[in-house]
Amino acid sequence: MVATIILSALALSGMAHAHIAAFAKGMYCENGTDPKNPNFNSNAPVNPLFNLTLEEMWFQRERGCDRVPPPEGVFLDIPAGGSFTVELANNQAFSHLSYDGKFTSQWPDGADHPADFNGGGVGEGCIQEAGYMHVQDEQHAQGTAFAISYQSDLNEVNLENLVVFSVLEHTPWHREATYKVPKALPACPTGGCTCAWLWVPRGCGQPNIYMQGFKCKVSGATSTTPLAKAQAPAQCDEDSSKCVSGAKQMIVWNQLTGNNVVTKDRQTPAYNLRNGFKPGAQDDIFAGAPAAPVSSATTSTTSSAAVEITSSPSAVTRIPSVTTSRPALTSDASQAVPTTFSTTVKDQSPATVTVTVTAPAACS
Repeated sequence: MVATIILSALALSGMAHAHIAAFAKGMYCENGTDPKNPNFNSNAPVNPLFNLTLEEMWFQRERGCDRVPPPEGVFLDIPAGGSFTVELANNQAFSHLSYDGKFTSQWPDGADHPADFNGGGVGEGCIQEAGYMHVQDEQHAQGTAFAISYQSDLNEVNLENLVVFSVLEHTPWHREATYKVPKALPACPTGGCTCAWLWVPRGCGQPNIYMQGFKCKVSGATSTTPLAKAQAPAQCDEDSSKCVSGAKQMIVWNQLTGNNVVTKDRQTPAYNLRNGFKPGAQDDIFAGAPAAPVSSATTSTTSSAAVEITSSPSAVTRIPSVTTSRPALTSDASQAVPTTFSTTVKDQSPATVTVTVTAPAACS
C-alpha cells in the first residue's frame, strides 16, 4: 500500500518527465534542496542545464544544490586503480538512498523493461516511456563521465582544475553504473576533492547538458603527480589530429555563457570518441613530473631523438640517444631544451647541450 501511494504521487508530480542524476553518498542535494525538510522523492539534481550562464549552471547553482553539501565527513570513495558504482535514476526514490532501495529495479525509473528496450524506430526513434534517457536504445546512449578537482572549496573549482577522469560508454542505461579510476590518481587534500557527474544526451528532446556535484576522496593513492590543467575538448571523430590530448574539461554547450565546444552540422558533443574521450579511466590527465636536480645518479628518461652537443670542447658530435633529467616532450613542435647529461664520448666530461626534439602529436 505504501509503495502504491509513493509511486502514484511520483507519477502525479510529473516525475516521468524528469531526467537523470547519479545517486550516491557524498552527493550534493541528497534529499532535496532544503536540509530542514528532507525529501526522499527528490528529483532536484536530475533536471537538465540549458540556456544558463556558467555561474548559474555551475554545480546546479540555479536550483540551490551547490548550497546543500553532504554531511561533514561523507565522501564518494574514488579508489585509485579500481572502480566505483553509482545509481543512475530519475528520482531519488528509485535509488538506495531512499526507502532502503525497495523501489529500485534494473532501470533508472524503478520499472521493468525488456532487455532490448528501444523506441521502435518511429520518428526520431526515441523511447517514449523512458524519455528521461533521451535515447533510442542502449547503443545510442552517448556516455557519461566523472570529473575531479583537487579543490575542497566548491568556490575554487573552475573549468581548468576540474578534469574528466572516467568515461562510461553507452550510458545512461541501467541503474547501476560503474566507473574505472586511473591508477595514478593522487590523494585529495584533507578537506577532500570535488567531483562532478556529467552527461550530454543525444537528441530526443531539448539539447541540454547535465552536471552534478559530489564531495569525493581518492583512496589507495600511491602517486603524487598532480593533474594537468584541463583543456577544452574538441570534436575530432572525423580527424584524429584535432583531438585534444591529456586532461580535458567538461563539456559546456548550449548555455548563455561559458560554452567551450564547437559542434559540426548540428551534431551533439559527447563524452565519447566524438570529442576525444576514450572509454574507461583517463590515464593521460597527469602533469609531467618536475625536473630533478642534475646528478650522475638522477633517475631519468631517454629520448630516441638525435642530439647535437653544441658546447663541448670537441667538434659537434651526433649520438643516437642520450639520458636526460628532463621529462619526455609531448608537444607537436620542435623545442630547444638546455640540459646536462653524461655522454659516452671518450675522455669528455658531462657537457651542457642543446637538444632539439620533434615529438609527434598524440590523440587520446
